Amino acid sequence: MALVDLAQIAGGLIALYFGADWLVGAATAAARRLGVSPLLVGLTVVALGTSLPELVVGVRAALGGHAGIPLGNVVGANAINISLILGTAALIRPLAVELRVLKWDLPAMLAAAILMTAMAADGEVGRLEAAVLLACMAGYVALNIVLARRERSTRALERFEAGVEPPAATAWREAARGVAGLAALVVGAELLIAGALAVAAALGASEGIVGLTIVAAGTTLPELVTAVVAAARGQGDIAFGNVIGSNIANALAVIGASAAIRPLPAGDLGWPAIGGMLALSLLSVPVMWRGFRVTRAEGAVLIAAYLAFLALNVRAQ
Repeated sequence: MALVDLAQIAGGLIALYFGADWLVGAATAAARRLGVSPLLVGLTVVALGTSLPELVVGVRAALGGHAGIPLGNVVGANAINISLILGTAALIRPLAVELRVLKWDLPAMLAAAILMTAMAADGEVGRLEAAVLLACMAGYVALNIVLARRERSTRALERFEAGVEPPAATAWREAARGVAGLAALVVGAELLIAGALAVAAALGASEGIVGLTIVAAGTTLPELVTAVVAAARGQGDIAFGNVIGSNIANALAVIGASAAIRPLPAGDLGWPAIGGMLALSLLSVPVMWRGFRVTRAEGAVLIAAYLAFLALNVRAQ
């Protein structure tokens, strides 16, 4: 394992983080200029924007013939989101859960995880299954649009008004920011994949396990930063929405887009990874429903569960 490989990974992570931030900022500004409400922008553009690194890495890996990376990346990222990141945010400050998250978003996340697991059960996620996943993603976005138009909670509206600011720069500057963000995402994906594959070769690891660990840890940086900042500010609902929205987008949009390009093999991962991700998703249900909050003790349990998941999968390789 050479220093240049680690440098590639580090450079890729930095480019992915800033690329996602710039592109989401530009898309948010464009939506606000078109008169889209802050609530709808927050539930769609901002919530799904944190999955941009996973999407770009997955698509680029599939195009490059490294089909084992996208599924490993999504399984690993979703496991990190729902356990490590949520647990870390709860350790900073106990998180209150809004009923809307429990009523709509949590069931959608579980359904997406179960659907993805079922499609990988035969050893491969094919193009027909990719079309189903993408259709489900379109349906989820449509549902969010309908729910946003019906939202009457003053607290929710005020929260999104504060969290989604109107555009401050000119349209041309925002467009340039979006182009720069997209370019940074592409470059970051190239660097991360190249570095991760080199590390995999040096360690004798499969593409799937590299996607599950190194790549997943890198592509979840936007979710981690958003959740930690939201927890520190006492905005537990934003932390939850960020994690759950990202998991839904990963399972449906990222796997769907990647498998549409090239069928994704599940053999590199096996059931310790896919089944473990599903188990962590199911674990979040009693944690969230119990008192409509996640305490520090429960956050520690989530972190311990992720560490057990990671140890089990590394040992299985």
